[in-house]
Amino acid sequence: MGSLIALTLGCVVAAVIFGFGAEVFSFRSVYKGLGREELIQAARLFVYVALGVLLAFRGGWPGVLAAIIMAVVATSVEWALYPFAYAWAAIEDPAGYAEKFGSVGRPPYAYWTTYDILGVGISAALAQGLRLVANVNPRDL
Repeated sequence: MGSLIALTLGCVVAAVIFGFGAEVFSFRSVYKGLGREELIQAARLFVYVALGVLLAFRGGWPGVLAAIIMAVVATSVEWALYPFAYAWAAIEDPAGYAEKFGSVGRPPYAYWTTYDILGVGISAALAQGLRLVANVNPRDL
C-alpha cells in the first residue's frame, strides 16, 4: 500500500507539471494563432489517462481509486495555477497578451475537472476490469 501511495504522489506531480505546461503552451498557441490548442489539451488528457491506467495496473481496484484521487488533486492544483500559467505564457509580451485576452480568470471548477476525472476514472476501471477478465477462461468449468 505504501508503494501505491508513493506512486500516486509521483503521478500527481507529473500530471500537475504536464498540465501546467499544457496550459502555458495553449495560451502561446492561441496568441500566435497556431491552432494547436486542441492537440495540446488532448495530449494533456491522454497523459492523465495513461497515469490513471498505470495506477490501476499497479494497484488493482485500490489503484483505480488512487487514479481518481490523482485526477482530482492534479486538476485542482492545475485549476489553482491557471492564472500563473497565463502569466508565465505572457512573459515574452505582456502588453500583447493583455490586449488579446483581456482579464484572465479561472474557469468554473466543475467545467475544468469533469472530463479529466471521468476520463481517468472510466479508463482506469475499464483497464482493471479487462485485466480481471483476461485471466478468466470461459470454457473452464
